[in-house]
Amino acid sequence: MDQFEKIKKIGEGSFGKALLVKSKATGEYRVVKEIGISKMNRKEREESKKEVKVLARMRHPNIVSYLESFEDHGNLYIVMEFCDG
Repeated sequence: MDQFEKIKKIGEGSFGKALLVKSKATGEYRVVKEIGISKMNRKEREESKKEVKVLARMRHPNIVSYLESFEDHGNLYIVMEFCDG
């Protein structure tokens, strides 16, 4: 998460939270979904990783675009485009 500046939390669910961030490299706003996978069982971790694979394949003008994902310090981070409004 070092490549992003956290702006604010914009949502929260049972497995994680959504953060508005700003890329330090480009200055662009992004949404990062932070999922705490370290406390999940094996099946829940697998389901989270399946979500990433599905998001990566989706291409439609009405669906928020997946940009990248990575794991760090027991969390899975899913980086997506930011849609203002």
